[in-house]
Amino acid sequence: MIKDYVNNLLKMKLKMDSRLKMKIKMNIKWRFSIIVMTAILVVSMVPNTTVITNDVVQTESPTMSIGPPYKAALLIGGDETDLGFSYMAIQGMYMLRDTFNWTISISRQVGFLDQSLKAKEYGDLGYDVIFFVGGQFIGTTYFEGIPALYNNTLFVQIPGLNFSNAPNLVGLHPAFQTEGHYLAGVLAGLMTETNRLGVVFGEWYEYLSMEFYAFKAGVESVNDDALVYARVAGTWGDALIGRQITEALINTKNVDIVVQVADTTGRGVIAACIAANISVIGTVADQYLLGPGNTMTSIGMNTSLLMEIVVQRIENGTAGWFAYKSWDIPIGNYLFPYHDYDDRIPQSVKDQVDDAKAGIANGTIVVPRIVTANAPADPVTPDDPDADEGPAIPGFPLLYLGLTATTMLGVTLLLVNRSRRIANKQKS
Repeated sequence: MIKDYVNNLLKMKLKMDSRLKMKIKMNIKWRFSIIVMTAILVVSMVPNTTVITNDVVQTESPTMSIGPPYKAALLIGGDETDLGFSYMAIQGMYMLRDTFNWTISISRQVGFLDQSLKAKEYGDLGYDVIFFVGGQFIGTTYFEGIPALYNNTLFVQIPGLNFSNAPNLVGLHPAFQTEGHYLAGVLAGLMTETNRLGVVFGEWYEYLSMEFYAFKAGVESVNDDALVYARVAGTWGDALIGRQITEALINTKNVDIVVQVADTTGRGVIAACIAANISVIGTVADQYLLGPGNTMTSIGMNTSLLMEIVVQRIENGTAGWFAYKSWDIPIGNYLFPYHDYDDRIPQSVKDQVDDAKAGIANGTIVVPRIVTANAPADPVTPDDPDADEGPAIPGFPLLYLGLTATTMLGVTLLLVNRSRRIANKQKS
């Protein structure tokens, strides 16, 4: 019977008029039409979970049954001691508890193998929102289908990707801290004495790529001679590796200012800067206490503000606004105080940093958002200790081309003379 239906349906001809209205002509018997329409009616009675808009299939936004008492959970890869991503996220959770009277749960030092299990655990417990802070959670939130299992829970990935693939998943746009890094670049480009700067990352994700190139753009906007080196530790939790990488930058590249974006690994970066008595720029939180005499400033991130907006929308019933959203909110567009460097940084430099911030705000400065799959190769200059040796003889390659041509000509003449001698012997 199904085969008969298919054969008859294939006989249907579809034609489009000039107004793109569909006119369907069916040359089949009336009883088959009734059967087909009945089948369509039956199928339409099945709960539909998709909506087709502009030929793109999307899952319908769920009606979140979120209500008091509210519960929020946090997953982080580190803890308070990093005074960075994890620290600021924990402070945000305490704000939800103390200001909004939410019940909170914080899972610290969540490893890769435990991410999915912990996320499902909170989902099963009916948490209204789960915050994932750290790029290492992107695989769990975006690509394992977990949000689809818990339609009444809002999943917030900080930072996320430049898209969302679920109605109850919102990701902080990866450009959230590019403006702050640009400002730090302006500061570092004006303050460096060696014209060599380093940035150490825990991993290399989309948002970290944007941060590096934003910092580099800030440097180059005020200093054409400065070089910026990127290093990726491959871990967020190993201070020893962070220290070794930074020591190598100091010893082989002569960097005198280093930006650390590496959480616990960054503690080693800071330690190396203190030991070498060079400057370090922190990120996310005010990391002055980690190196009071060496921390020039820190690139800020207001995680609490983001969390506050999320819970306010949940409480007022507008959480559906987050459906399929990559949330481009500038919560990382400022620098923390200069602290001990306040007297060491000339007022003219401070003014240029302030001018850059104003330029970004009024649109005269556009901070780049560049994404590369891998960290860039080191810039190479003749005075770089690790650069390839320059030409041993001035004038290369012209001199070597001349020597090559002369050698080939000499060989040719020898062959010709040899051929003539052989020919003369044969004649004699």
